Amino acid sequence: MSWKAYKKFALLSSIALLVASCSSPPPKKQTKVYSSDTAKLGAVFNNRQFIPENTPHFATATVAANGRIVNPREFLQQLNNVYQYSGNISATFGNTYRKITAWVNAGGNINDLSRFGLHSRQMRGEDGYQNVLMTGYYIPVIQARLTPQGEFRHPIYAIPKGNKKYSRSEIYNGALYGRGLELAYSNSLLENFLMEVQGSGFVDIGGGNLRHFAYGDKNGYGYTSVGRLLVEDGEIPKEKMSVQAIREWGARNPHRLQALLERNRSFVYFRHDPTLDVKGSAGVPLVALASVASDKRIVPTGSVLLVEMPLVDHSGNWTGKHELRLMVALDVGGAVKNQHFDLYQGIGDQAGHKAGLMKHYGRVWLLN
Repeated sequence: MSWKAYKKFALLSSIALLVASCSSPPPKKQTKVYSSDTAKLGAVFNNRQFIPENTPHFATATVAANGRIVNPREFLQQLNNVYQYSGNISATFGNTYRKITAWVNAGGNINDLSRFGLHSRQMRGEDGYQNVLMTGYYIPVIQARLTPQGEFRHPIYAIPKGNKKYSRSEIYNGALYGRGLELAYSNSLLENFLMEVQGSGFVDIGGGNLRHFAYGDKNGYGYTSVGRLLVEDGEIPKEKMSVQAIREWGARNPHRLQALLERNRSFVYFRHDPTLDVKGSAGVPLVALASVASDKRIVPTGSVLLVEMPLVDHSGNWTGKHELRLMVALDVGGAVKNQHFDLYQGIGDQAGHKAGLMKHYGRVWLLN
């Protein structure tokens, strides 16, 4: 299991999944697509065919989308990373990659897919009308020190030998103390937790000296979304739920934070990665907004996706617009199931802000 296999236990993803999937309605002529508020329905479209639940994606003669690919350079860099790091994926999808590369280099016109021998299969979406849930994840950079000092007193743990199945509560209360497993000490219990949620992170141990802590292992307990718990407890309205909302709640309730986190018994152990490469479950370095985490039961690792990504403003409101991006499925996760994709946003606070706002709907086509 990779560093993202737990991230995708992901809180950001789990927050988005607070919105229940629509049950399968009977076929109808008019269908609605989701707006910026995932609890509400937006504009009406008349050309969406209802697809049964047992059909995760279906062949389409053409891609019913407008515009050109906005990330050809980043996508080709992501393919180059696949070629360098995964012979198995390259061998499996090499023919598809070559056709898509030729198409991209020729301008990436959606209407020209068939001319390059490419076929498309559209995801059915959560509701059967091709509305696919999209969330975001990122790699945080947190402040830490190699030894406990002052406010830096919250340990980030390496993988223990032997028994790993200590609950979060047991770990917080000293189960691993004195075993030499501390990789570093941060100044925030919550930021440690959010780094677990993302599956890896960078720590600044002082003076801008960064270390990369990659996913190591987890303790064997199932993940519980603290976002869902806060909604169920009436602490944060569902429509206001975000990572920032959780941070603000923690700042208001510092004495209650540990008890909240302990209700999620799952815990992630890290390992020091001397490289600065952020890799997904496939072991391939990820390129921001050119890679995606998916459910590999229906989207095999290495698949190329044409993603109609919703554009949101700085407050997380959908602008009513989308842009087309090519992405490679190179990651997985416990909370990324069925018609749900987690889009990799990059490293640092700006990427984190974007990831926290991404809980919207768009359309997705598999290309082969």
